[in-house]
Amino acid sequence: MSTRTLAVLSALVLLAGIVLLVADVVPVVGYAMLGIGGVLLVSLAFYAIGVSEDRDRARHPHG
Repeated sequence: MSTRTLAVLSALVLLAGIVLLVADVVPVVGYAMLGIGGVLLVSLAFYAIGVSEDRDRARHPHG
C-alpha cells in the first residue's frame, strides 16, 4: 500500500469518527475512530519525514 493510500484511508477513518460524533449514533465508536485516524495521520507524517531523511542520506553519504 502506498503512503497516499494510507493517508486517504486514515482521513476517511477520521471523518467517519467525526460523522458518528456529530450524528450522536455511537459516541464511543466515534471517539475511537477519531483517535485512531488522528494517530494514523501523525504516524504517516513522521514516516514521510523519515523516508525523506533516508533518501537524503543515500544521495549524500558523506554529509
